Amino acid sequence: MRTALTRTFARLTVTTLLGGVAVLGGAALPAHAATGTVVTDSGAGVTIRSGNATTFGAVGTQPNGAVQIDCQIYGEPVTGKFGRSLVWDHVPGKGFISDSYVNTGSSGLVAPLCTSNPRADNAINWYAARNGSTAFQGYCEMAAENSYGKTGIWASAKADWNDAVARGVAHRDLNAPKGALVFWDLAAPYGHVGVSRGDGYFWATSVNGKIGLAKLPYFNSYLGWAWPNF
Repeated sequence: MRTALTRTFARLTVTTLLGGVAVLGGAALPAHAATGTVVTDSGAGVTIRSGNATTFGAVGTQPNGAVQIDCQIYGEPVTGKFGRSLVWDHVPGKGFISDSYVNTGSSGLVAPLCTSNPRADNAINWYAARNGSTAFQGYCEMAAENSYGKTGIWASAKADWNDAVARGVAHRDLNAPKGALVFWDLAAPYGHVGVSRGDGYFWATSVNGKIGLAKLPYFNSYLGWAWPNF
């Protein structure tokens, strides 16, 4: 757990503010950028990847110590030095590192949301490649998990949604970002789930009886959205 003392130490030793501009190692950063400290047990640093999941290729290593972060995005959960986190930090000119190995003083976002979300793109492409398929009828949660390269995480869409509610990360609006899961209270007690395209549309099973693209909310009993916890 990141203690108040650790957060204070990180703020004092990693980042100073001069006229609204962050300074790291003598280099001026945009005011909206953030800094953190990479900490690993091995001391070897953390793997930099081309996307926000461990399935993306390694493109380098970010050594222990201060690191610049220009944006952050939600991605595959990783358990590291600072616990389990869905957040991935983008290192300018390099790639993504798991925030579970970075002390930013917060378990949430401390930098702007990245405009690029490679993991979400893969999930959306998975659905698009199966447009019109009836293979997942009655298995909406399996489809959502498979689109992210996972399976067998939650017994139903409703169980997935209830997890988000319990963690305090469920959003009850229609403004689902690209890659977020969108939920409905249908087919009791199982619920229904799809993946947001980020422009008011979503992919899911049971759109006219098959995998398809539709505009939110489309089905009755819309619940909201949450980032995938898998």
